[in-house]
Amino acid sequence: MAKSLSERIAAMTMKKMPPRTAQNRATFLALRMDVKNALDDGWPVKSIWETLFEERKIDFSYQAFRGYVNRLILTPPALMPITQELENPHGQRDKIDQVTTNATEVKPKESVATGFKFNNTPKKEDLL
Repeated sequence: MAKSLSERIAAMTMKKMPPRTAQNRATFLALRMDVKNALDDGWPVKSIWETLFEERKIDFSYQAFRGYVNRLILTPPALMPITQELENPHGQRDKIDQVTTNATEVKPKESVATGFKFNNTPKKEDLL
């Protein structure tokens, strides 16, 4: 009896390799702490890449490696306020404002007048 289409799709999916970029990212994530420690010790990114490439721990380009370092190690995670709307069982909407990812207390910003105001009448002490 022939296999169903679903069974054939499942078998074909099992045989497929993940995309190359996913493999490279997974490899970098496995070495991330070693790379971070080397950066903290003062080694340049190029030297770290050359060493890992020669040891055959990575097999992708320096540009890709540098991109992973910038995105996954050097760039701090964004701590942006998130606004969520939750609907309670009674059909009313409640707002939860400014929830941050690091669970610190968020203080409302004070309104301070800033900017430039032009006064078209000169002061005598400002004139020569």
